[in-house]
Amino acid sequence: MAVKGTDRPEPLPAPAGYAGQPQSIAMTIIVKDALLRHFGSFKAAAYAMGQMDQGQLCRDLDSGKFKFERLELCDLQAKAAICRALADAFGPVDPVARRARLIANLRRAVDALAEDLVA
Repeated sequence: MAVKGTDRPEPLPAPAGYAGQPQSIAMTIIVKDALLRHFGSFKAAAYAMGQMDQGQLCRDLDSGKFKFERLELCDLQAKAAICRALADAFGPVDPVARRARLIANLRRAVDALAEDLVA
């Protein structure tokens, strides 16, 4: 016996994210990595974001519930690092532009290393 109104349309495909993750979590994965690279620890990152609890920061990033308004509390270098990471992950996929970005990043790294050796 069929019940009327229980037939559901086929589910829509999930939007493509980063590494198979939904887009909301995909962005926070990139932000999480950028925060860790910039600050060195989640404890330092949480403190920089208005003395947020480290555990809460990790839970928010892992669940995709991270509020990007928290990034406004970070210093300019942290904001730049996060923006660069997001642009690298979700930016244009043109292979020539990607290679140019990689070369520019390598040159910056070599210049920073040279400055460290001189100082």
